Amino acid sequence: MPQKIDNNKLWRLTKIALNVAMGMVYLIIGFFIIKKQWFISSLDITVSYALGGVLILYGVFRIYRVYSESKK
Repeated sequence: MPQKIDNNKLWRLTKIALNVAMGMVYLIIGFFIIKKQWFISSLDITVSYALGGVLILYGVFRIYRVYSESKK
Protein backbone atom coordinates (compact mmCIF):
# COMPACT_ATOMS: atom_id res chain seq x y z
CA MET A 1 0.00 0.00 0.00
CA PRO A 2 1.53 3.39 -0.97
CA GLN A 3 2.19 5.87 1.78
CA LYS A 4 0.09 9.01 1.87
CA ILE A 5 2.03 12.23 1.27
CA ASP A 6 1.49 15.01 3.77
CA ASN A 7 1.02 18.02 1.47
CA ASN A 8 1.37 20.53 4.30
CA LYS A 9 4.79 19.16 5.30
CA LEU A 10 5.89 18.95 1.66
CA TRP A 11 4.87 22.57 1.04
CA ARG A 12 6.69 23.70 4.20
CA LEU A 13 9.92 21.96 3.16
CA THR A 14 9.66 23.37 -0.36
CA LYS A 15 9.14 26.87 1.00
CA ILE A 16 12.18 26.54 3.27
CA ALA A 17 14.36 25.25 0.44
CA LEU A 18 13.32 28.03 -1.94
CA ASN A 19 13.87 30.76 0.64
CA VAL A 20 17.32 29.44 1.56
CA ALA A 21 18.22 29.17 -2.13
CA MET A 22 17.14 32.77 -2.75
CA GLY A 23 19.15 33.92 0.27
CA MET A 24 22.19 32.19 -1.18
CA VAL A 25 21.58 33.85 -4.57
CA TYR A 26 21.56 37.28 -2.90
CA LEU A 27 24.79 36.43 -1.08
CA ILE A 28 26.50 35.29 -4.28
CA ILE A 29 25.36 38.34 -6.26
CA GLY A 30 26.53 40.64 -3.43
CA PHE A 31 29.99 39.05 -3.37
CA PHE A 32 30.14 39.18 -7.18
CA ILE A 33 29.33 42.90 -7.21
CA ILE A 34 32.03 43.63 -4.62
CA LYS A 35 34.64 41.48 -6.37
CA LYS A 36 34.02 42.55 -10.00
CA GLN A 37 32.69 46.09 -9.32
CA TRP A 38 30.09 45.46 -11.99
CA PHE A 39 26.29 45.30 -12.04
CA ILE A 40 24.72 45.90 -15.46
CA SER A 41 27.42 48.55 -15.93
CA SER A 42 30.75 49.41 -14.36
CA LEU A 43 30.45 50.71 -10.78
CA ASP A 44 32.53 53.01 -8.63
CA ILE A 45 34.25 51.15 -5.78
CA THR A 46 32.13 52.82 -3.06
CA VAL A 47 28.91 52.08 -4.91
CA SER A 48 29.92 48.46 -5.48
CA TYR A 49 30.72 47.97 -1.79
CA ALA A 50 27.47 49.64 -0.72
CA LEU A 51 25.27 47.68 -3.14
CA GLY A 52 27.12 44.42 -2.49
CA GLY A 53 26.89 44.95 1.26
CA VAL A 54 23.16 45.60 1.12
CA LEU A 55 22.59 42.46 -0.96
CA ILE A 56 24.74 40.37 1.39
CA LEU A 57 22.87 41.68 4.43
CA TYR A 58 19.54 40.96 2.78
CA GLY A 59 20.65 37.42 1.92
CA VAL A 60 21.72 36.82 5.53
CA PHE A 61 18.40 38.25 6.73
CA ARG A 62 16.40 35.92 4.45
CA ILE A 63 18.33 32.87 5.64
CA TYR A 64 18.00 33.92 9.30
CA ARG A 65 14.25 34.50 8.87
CA VAL A 66 13.82 31.00 7.43
CA TYR A 67 15.84 29.55 10.30
CA SER A 68 13.84 31.39 12.97
CA GLU A 69 10.49 30.48 11.37
CA SER A 70 11.44 26.81 11.03
CA LYS A 71 12.09 26.60 14.79
CA LYS A 72 8.39 27.29 15.50
